[in-house]
Amino acid sequence: MKDMTNAEAVEMMNRCKHEIATLRATIERLRPKADAYDNIAAVLRLLPQPSVGMGEDLVWILDKRIRELKEPDVNAVLAGAEG
Repeated sequence: MKDMTNAEAVEMMNRCKHEIATLRATIERLRPKADAYDNIAAVLRLLPQPSVGMGEDLVWILDKRIRELKEPDVNAVLAGAEG
């Protein structure tokens, strides 16, 4: 493997330095946009989100319980028929 000359090393380091400086400038230019995005995302999470869970529907549970309570008690009906 060929060893790198000083001139090649300096050229490579200059390219790396330039790339790092360019990336830092890009980061600084994009930082306000990233901060704004984070703030908007934080605000949007405060708003109600549609449920994606597969839990039981509260309305269905209430309707079921109402039906159960409105139906005549089977034990009471049987006790009345026997007595």
